[in-house]
Amino acid sequence: MMGGAYALAHKEGHNRMLYKAWIRESVGNIFENWLGVFYGNVPYNFTTSHIAIHHRLNGGKLDTFYQWDLDRTSWSDFMLFLHRIFLHTSGISSLVFFRSNGMKTKHNLLFTGCLIYWILVPSIILLITRSISFLFLIYLQPFFCMTYFLAFINYAFHGFIEMDEKGDSIWCVNSLTIIGGDDDYFGEDDHMLHHYASTVFYTELDEYRKTKMADLKKYHASVFRDLSIVEVASYLLFKDFKTLAAHFVDFTGQMEKEEIAKMLEIRAKRKEMSHEDYRQWRSTRLAFKKL
Repeated sequence: MMGGAYALAHKEGHNRMLYKAWIRESVGNIFENWLGVFYGNVPYNFTTSHIAIHHRLNGGKLDTFYQWDLDRTSWSDFMLFLHRIFLHTSGISSLVFFRSNGMKTKHNLLFTGCLIYWILVPSIILLITRSISFLFLIYLQPFFCMTYFLAFINYAFHGFIEMDEKGDSIWCVNSLTIIGGDDDYFGEDDHMLHHYASTVFYTELDEYRKTKMADLKKYHASVFRDLSIVEVASYLLFKDFKTLAAHFVDFTGQMEKEEIAKMLEIRAKRKEMSHEDYRQWRSTRLAFKKL
């Protein structure tokens, strides 16, 4: 149910034309801003943070989902990432980003969502139930579950990184694709094209991918077959690269399974910069400014 709530809220955030005009203008995004509060989602989080930060930066530096200062095979580094996602899901890091970049409209919309999620709805629940345990178990616990869920799947969606000759991360490596997965919602399993060809309708992704075959072969793109994103994350954190290699799609047809496993391990452990250097670099570029 949480996966479904996430998928629908995510779709609403991406496609404001999903609903007819009268629904859009009166009710708004049902799963993102109404039912979503009972699944750990701060209203307007997808409309603002997900679109204006994560997709704007494609997982790069200053993204509230940034993870390339971490070892994606390390449980301790995953805990650092979990804290980073907590700051994202709560709205804190996104509000700082919007203020630092003078994005007043996005900031105010998300701030409204934070007031709804953290003050208005809990107050109504306590007024009706007069129960702290109900507030925690029914309302707040899903927030912690959603935070862990997003951290876990995104650790895999952007789990690999390779640099080109200019030192930039390669697009078809830093976001992965799953072909034939059982949990594909609106084409998000092709996370590669979800980021870098977001205007392509999800039913046309397979055909569009063929037009990028030269890059997919050249860079040994992060494409896997017949598994879920949860499995990819599990294999990464348990360092089971042999199993991952068995699901890897080698478009060149020339790589041995041992070679693929070694390549995946190197890409999963590679860092763009150290965690300490990133924290220092980030602090010089983000400041809580007055809008």
